[in-house]
Amino acid sequence: MTLKSVNSDNTPLNDNNHIVAANIEKKSRMQICKMKEEFLLTPEELDERKIIYASCSSGQTLNDYRELRTKLLKISNNNNFICMISSIDQDAGTTSIAINLAASIALDRSKTAVIIDCNIHASKLNDYFRVIPRLGLTNFLAQDTDDMEDIIYPSGIPRVRMIPVGIRTEHAAEYFSSEKMELFMSRIKQRYPDRFIILDAPPIGLYAEGQILASLCDFAILVVRYGQSNTAQVQAGIDIISTDKLAGLIFNN
Repeated sequence: MTLKSVNSDNTPLNDNNHIVAANIEKKSRMQICKMKEEFLLTPEELDERKIIYASCSSGQTLNDYRELRTKLLKISNNNNFICMISSIDQDAGTTSIAINLAASIALDRSKTAVIIDCNIHASKLNDYFRVIPRLGLTNFLAQDTDDMEDIIYPSGIPRVRMIPVGIRTEHAAEYFSSEKMELFMSRIKQRYPDRFIILDAPPIGLYAEGQILASLCDFAILVVRYGQSNTAQVQAGIDIISTDKLAGLIFNN
């Protein structure tokens, strides 16, 4: 995988800013410590789903995701971020990559991650977890509920939460381009400074929703099926995301 370098703001903090930042970090760590895990997937279940964990047998895969996490944190200047995982075409493995990126972030006990299923056309997130959700993202955007907690579910991975896509899949492009979606993304990012948001998005070149989500994220990763996409298709995906937001490409087989 290739991740581009970006400029970061190195403006020094004054003493008051250091105190505020330290207090926020302390509060966040206390909140993370209080997070209750309703259930946890066993190592056997994680292996079956090909999800990484600290002692998993696939050391190379674990190291690959740790390296990806480190590079993304460097790009974000160690601030929390919204990262979209999209692809050129269907069945590129974006859901697996989104889950494992979230799991790699949450290996750090001071951080949490939320995976948001935004793929209304071929949702696969629920296949990985035991949860049978009643409400999801599109329900929140359609105002079936105003409580964000109603759509956040445990994943079975420590410090990782999931938001399913929801049952209102018609007119999703309009939901995603709404002011409420923009406010939702801002709210979930700002709620906890140590929470990282991963969007499992539909293929960027096939659906308008992927293009809309690209405008809402901090940066994006484009997944390319090895040997299945040509240079023109990859370049088209990069152009849609824009080089300013493209964090890198992952070639997945």
